[in-house]
Amino acid sequence: MPNKFACCARQQAAAILSGSYPPLGTWPSPQQLPIVYHDAYNVSFLGLENLHVFDSKKFKKVVSGLEEKKLLSKKQLVTPREATEEVLLDVHTSEYLQQLKTSRTVAQVTELAILASLPNLLLQWRVVKPMRYMVAGTMLAAALALERGWSINIGGGMHHAHSGGGAGWCMFSDLTLALRKLRQGTRGMVDNVLIIDTDAHQGNGYERDKLKFEDDRLYILDIYNADLWPCDRSAKTAIDNMTELTCGTKDVEYLRSLECALQRAAKEFKPDVILYNAGTDVLTGDPLGRMAVSVEGVVQRDETVFKYALRCKCPISMVLSGGYARDSHRVVTASIENLMTKFDLVLTN
Repeated sequence: MPNKFACCARQQAAAILSGSYPPLGTWPSPQQLPIVYHDAYNVSFLGLENLHVFDSKKFKKVVSGLEEKKLLSKKQLVTPREATEEVLLDVHTSEYLQQLKTSRTVAQVTELAILASLPNLLLQWRVVKPMRYMVAGTMLAAALALERGWSINIGGGMHHAHSGGGAGWCMFSDLTLALRKLRQGTRGMVDNVLIIDTDAHQGNGYERDKLKFEDDRLYILDIYNADLWPCDRSAKTAIDNMTELTCGTKDVEYLRSLECALQRAAKEFKPDVILYNAGTDVLTGDPLGRMAVSVEGVVQRDETVFKYALRCKCPISMVLSGGYARDSHRVVTASIENLMTKFDLVLTN
């Protein structure tokens, strides 16, 4: 039985793309899901990663949770390769990539000052490499959405990184890299890109990129807690559809605001593909998001965005982005379970 997103696929564009993505990962067989993951996503080095509130090993917990629920097996997942410097240079400056070869810069990006005193070779292996794998994962997932109508990268969403720098545990601008690769690879068949960002923090990284590259074919819908960092005023000028919420925002206001923003987007822009940055730091109790959305609210939010894509008959690719509560992985698992069952996305081979 075809999944409900089959009508959103862009098979002709996907056929063109499939030949240009081997450097990022192997194109999947029909027996695989358009869900991208690599064990290398999980950052672990001497326990120092636990000094940051972000659970850097939550990605494997999500996969394990989905396996336990019999929604997928690991062999059904698509495995990305590590993004090369050549890939990264499509967006990032050579100066920034060179700076990442210093421990000080890695410490600044990850907000872990202690890393500045560690050998950079160790940090390249334990910190930078996982994020390069996630970049390739986001880029590959975006392409797979054209073939299947939907996709998920169980990682990625580094929305504070931009061409010349990174911050907030975001090292590389994976969304900008993904959308540029789609346009280049499809020879213009995919042009209009919609980013929907529901992370609690402003997505100032790709917003800065939009300004730098003067990208008038990118429409940004950003709904976030305006009480929080980064409060990037210059980046705000890149947002086409902005909803600023406050600390303590609960389900009703949050979901109503999202629906209003989506209705506005439907009137203003016709996308060829949707990149969905689905941060779970809006969850009640999240120490950095400081909002009050329930688990059910997060699940409903993601379903609402996927329904919007279905109404638009537009392929959608989801990345996980932020989420700092210790049970964030359980919320992500619950939401993906809902999406897979609600939209008939489970493979029955």
